[in-house]
Amino acid sequence: MNIPRRHLLRALGAAVCCSALPIAQPKASSPIRLLVGFAPGGAIDLVARALAEGMRAAGYSMIVENKAGAGGRIAVDALLNAANDGNTLLFTPSTNLTLYPYLYKSIHYQPADFTPLGTACKFDFGFAVGADSPAKTLAEFLALARRDPKFAVYGTPGAGTVMQFLGMMLATASKVPLTPIPYKGGSLALTDTMGGVLPALITTLPNLIPMHKAGKIRILATTGSAPSPALQDVPTFAAAGYPTLTQSEYFMLLGRKDMPQAVGQALAKAMAGAVQSQGFEDIMRQQFFEPLVTAPARLQQQLQQESQFWSGVVKESGYVPEA
Repeated sequence: MNIPRRHLLRALGAAVCCSALPIAQPKASSPIRLLVGFAPGGAIDLVARALAEGMRAAGYSMIVENKAGAGGRIAVDALLNAANDGNTLLFTPSTNLTLYPYLYKSIHYQPADFTPLGTACKFDFGFAVGADSPAKTLAEFLALARRDPKFAVYGTPGAGTVMQFLGMMLATASKVPLTPIPYKGGSLALTDTMGGVLPALITTLPNLIPMHKAGKIRILATTGSAPSPALQDVPTFAAAGYPTLTQSEYFMLLGRKDMPQAVGQALAKAMAGAVQSQGFEDIMRQQFFEPLVTAPARLQQQLQQESQFWSGVVKESGYVPEA
């Protein structure tokens, strides 16, 4: 069961208030705008607020500004149109930069158009069935889907999401035709899976784990490179024979490409300190995220590599980009 956000943030503030020496803010006269492209109360919003709280110990004052809409793209555009002084930053899922440019014709940005400052946490995805499903393993589910088309269906939180492409990759690798059913968000898809309306679901692991532990669904495989610490008895796709489905996503902090180098370096250092603080780590693990520190140079390389990967996946899938 997730812990209320106010309790988590209060605990984080107490844990990190004296954990680091102050670092000069990019612009001391005003707080930093931390743009989040999703509504308040969601997972990424919680992590953004925990990060903002953690960076107070380094002397930074951040105000989270939710600019929800278009799957996070409104916030990306807001950063690109902001001043380049480091006073406006973006907190976003990695696939907004690595996958989205291949899904929407109107997107013209690439990872090289931003200054990566670091990562806060990562998470995997899971393939789940209802608790009453006859499939106890991924192999059993695929055998059912091969024999009976009514099982050859999986739900996702939306069209053009990582989860839809993971299902398409599984269909290709297993040679079992699987049909994606995109929902408007993961909650309805999860409800239908628990109720037996939907044979299977692919979504983020933090959303699945509480229901799995409550016995309301059964997670058959995860996309991590190793089993989730919270699900030691659940195999990865790689262990089940599908290594191409080893995928993780992460939340990261970005600045504009042309922001002052010294400002970026100071922010990256402060972010790493916040992510490594005990308070932040505790909050992430309570929410089934894995705290993750990635150096800016390494993150830039990673974004470029993942952008190339998703470009190939989308092209091979035949997905038609939207306007």
